[in-house]
Amino acid sequence: MRRMLRKLGCLMALTLAPLPAAAAPATPVAGPEAPAVWTPAPLPTPLDTGSLQAWADGLFAPAYAAHRFSGAEIVVVQDGAVVLARGYGLADPATGRAMDPASTGVRIGSTTKVVTATAIAQLLEQGRIRSLDDPANRYLKRVRLPDWKGRQITVWDLLTHRAGFEDKAFGLGTDRPVKHPIDAATIRRAMPRLVRAPGGDSVYSNFGTAVLGLIVEDVSGEPIDDYFARHIFQPLGMANSRLDFRLTPAPTLARPYATFPNGERQPIGFVAMHPFIAPAGGITTTGLDMARFMMAHIDGERGEAARGGASILKPETFRLMHGRHVANHPATTGFGMVFIEGDWNGTHVVEHGGGWPGFQTVMLMAPERRLGVFASIVGDAPVIDLTEQLGSLVGASRLKPAADTRVEPLLSSASVREAALRHFLGAYRPASAATTRPAGDFAGTYCRQRRSDTTLEAAFNLLGANYAVIEAAAAADGTLTIRGVPGYRQVAPGVFWNPRAGPSLLGDPTASAMFAFVTPDDQARPRAMAPQLSVDAWEQCSAAWNTKVAGLLTPLVLLLSLSSLLCLFWPATGRLAKWARVLPLAQAVGLLALPFVLLGFYAADDGLMYHLLEGRIGRFVGMAVVGNLTALLALGIVVATVLAWRGRWWGTGGRAVARRVHYSLIGVAALALLAVLASLNLIGVHLP
Repeated sequence: MRRMLRKLGCLMALTLAPLPAAAAPATPVAGPEAPAVWTPAPLPTPLDTGSLQAWADGLFAPAYAAHRFSGAEIVVVQDGAVVLARGYGLADPATGRAMDPASTGVRIGSTTKVVTATAIAQLLEQGRIRSLDDPANRYLKRVRLPDWKGRQITVWDLLTHRAGFEDKAFGLGTDRPVKHPIDAATIRRAMPRLVRAPGGDSVYSNFGTAVLGLIVEDVSGEPIDDYFARHIFQPLGMANSRLDFRLTPAPTLARPYATFPNGERQPIGFVAMHPFIAPAGGITTTGLDMARFMMAHIDGERGEAARGGASILKPETFRLMHGRHVANHPATTGFGMVFIEGDWNGTHVVEHGGGWPGFQTVMLMAPERRLGVFASIVGDAPVIDLTEQLGSLVGASRLKPAADTRVEPLLSSASVREAALRHFLGAYRPASAATTRPAGDFAGTYCRQRRSDTTLEAAFNLLGANYAVIEAAAAADGTLTIRGVPGYRQVAPGVFWNPRAGPSLLGDPTASAMFAFVTPDDQARPRAMAPQLSVDAWEQCSAAWNTKVAGLLTPLVLLLSLSSLLCLFWPATGRLAKWARVLPLAQAVGLLALPFVLLGFYAADDGLMYHLLEGRIGRFVGMAVVGNLTALLALGIVVATVLAWRGRWWGTGGRAVARRVHYSLIGVAALALLAVLASLNLIGVHLP
């Protein structure tokens, strides 16, 4: 089950590492006509190729030996040149084709977003977008975005993940042709609802960048894949790159595989990108092509064209893209024009990452050091359904480890990012300042804002409740325990640091060594919390009722429902009293059926990942049907509880009272179940 939850966590985003919170956002500058004062940094000390290769080999070779990926590559650039380009493992284990950064295609997921932002920057330079403060609707022709109480979504909001869309993964991909450029009806079907005021917290959204792609098309008059090819890829010499929404993989694309604990390999199915989402995650490229892209951005800040390619933006526009415009907290990363930016030991780092089934990417740039790192991990965790997991408890299974095979968890891009930053810039040292508030002021419960509020995808929060709900508890020594990890010490007002809690090569990819709490000036308690890599937001929420509490209640409801087996032996007269004895058992069957409808009985090597991303609706219709039937049974139990006391059902004397008390406990559990089902959007029709 742990493998499945990790997989579901990866599904919900195309981002490097989902993380979060909130502070009053800075006012962004209007455009490159008002650049910040900038002084070129001196040239860096040249990297030693031999030691660089030894570091990369030490990172990737042991991981490949432990079956943590099927293929990988890393490219490092410095001072306008490639200083390392290295492949590991196989691009296609079935044929023995090796990973080659020059020719092997990889899918970079959300790293695509910075290319879409580059296109927006070009249109801004040309005056075709007059100001990033303009409402996005000024430049959209096929669709009109909703406003929030009169506040319209601006281009800046889309660039900094502050539009206010809810999150969803359903339909990010497709298994059937979709006409491109897409029409208004297709856009409306794909667009999620607006659930927050625009301009507030940065909450990572694939859909904000998808809308930026529509703006590129509507302003330029070109399909976005053609725009990328003509105005970005061709000028930079990125001959092996394309915005790709083909239904079948290109011959040069790497073929990702997973490895089961017993050593058996599983091919990861190809999931085509929906054309609407493609500007947020659809580029296929190579390591050396991404080296050209990084050099264009790094050298472009200095007004120099990348070697072998033209300059695609003015220096001040590159700096506008890379600069800090908003942040959820001053101590965490913030956003430029889609780029995630932050400070690592005094060096300005500009980055992005991404994921798509079988592929993970991380791209880091330190422009002042003229340094860039791109890494792609090909492979995935096995696709396993619930029935196979349960079957492994009683019989032979691919999930049983083999004595002669070492299979470790999938290598995460978060751990590769951390390893690269440590290697090039040293172990992170947070800025410190005098603290004045006790740690207990920051204790509380914080719920993730990146979620589905209106559809059945809310159920995924229950499966990953430890990430959807973060608890911070104060200790007697003035530290905080966050997500169950003790030892976070306050190093600046509201900023807590634990150097042993960050991402590690074999650890939780969502771990964070820093959490910063946002406390408005007029409030005594924090309203939000942000991890060190803050591309998401957690807001303070109720400790009495949240997704984690719902998850803890569910097995208790199930146990009480199953205790109704005793009810079948109670004496009963009258049809209602007889039927009331059966209702709790039927409720238990419905409750047990829900995870199987979602997670069980898939064909071999098929699974929820494919159904969710490709927009296959059947499983979700089944969840809605079972959820509503279970809710009706729960409601019937509540009604039967009242009638049992009024009608003095199930015998006479003390035993009858005990039976009615027992049934009343089941009725209370039924009320709790109704609350759980409602919180997961399983009552009514809330299809994604």
